[in-house]
Order: sequence, then C-alpha cells, then structure tokens
Amino acid sequence: MFRLLLIAVCLAASAHAYSEGAPKVACGDLTPQHGAQLQTKKPPYSISGSSHVRNSQKLTLTLGGDEFMGFIIQARDGQNRVVGQFKVVDTEHSQTLDCSGPQDTLTHLNAKKGSPLSGLTFEWIPPAGYTGNVKFMASVVQSSFVYWVGRVTKDVTVEA
Repeated sequence: MFRLLLIAVCLAASAHAYSEGAPKVACGDLTPQHGAQLQTKKPPYSISGSSHVRNSQKLTLTLGGDEFMGFIIQARDGQNRVVGQFKVVDTEHSQTLDCSGPQDTLTHLNAKKGSPLSGLTFEWIPPAGYTGNVKFMASVVQSSFVYWVGRVTKDVTVEA
C-alpha cells in the first residue's frame, strides 16, 4: 500500500512540476522531461503566420490546433543554432526562457489541468543584421503523457 501511495505522489509531482514552463534542460533537444514516450504520428498543431520578415521587424506567429497544455518554441538557423529573441504577447500563458542567449526560447506559463490552450500568439525578433532562413521548432504537450518533440515547425526567410 505504501509503495502504491509513493508512486502516486511521484506521478502527481512530475505532472505538476512543469506547469510554470519547460525546464532549462529541455533547451537543447526540446524534449519535455515527463518520462513518457513521445508521439510519432503527425501532430495536430501548426505554427501559422508570414513566411517572410525583414531583419528590422518583428514577426507575429500563432501556435494552434487541438487544445494543449504546454509548449517550448525556438527559432534555429541552418547550423541548428538558436537565434533571435521572443517577445511575450500573452503574459498569462507564456514566458521567455534564456537557453543559448537572452529570451531566445518561448515556453508556457500557468498550465492548469482543465484549462488547456487552443492557440497562442507570440512575436519573434530576428538578430540584428541577420539574413537567411530560420526554422521555428516547437514541442507541444497535449497532456502529461502525450506530446510531440520538435515536430511542429515553420520555415521563415529573414530578409534585409
């Protein structure tokens, strides 16, 4: 009986542990630390918005699809380096995380069971003087045991 109670407490703690955003350990491979097997089927999520931005402007994008509880998003260049900075639009449900540099990653905030999100708008600012392609990569958590790692993507061209 004690063993069953201990397992239940551990599962509850791990499910609640990341309600305030992805842990810094997820920065490298965008993998939530939930301990469950990731999904391999096509994710029911997408990132929408313009596929072009000038390097002196902000880009507004939206993560949407089925309801979700959590996420982590980065923009990466052709060498898989994290680039640019995010600007939080929805301060109730998102925040930045410093992975490779200041505010270069966006993650969830205040994730509550029973209050999933159906979409989230955010802004991204390219690095000064940058031109080239970036790929937005997101991991999306539908529930503690159902999530997709780096499979929600959008290609964007940054122009001078």
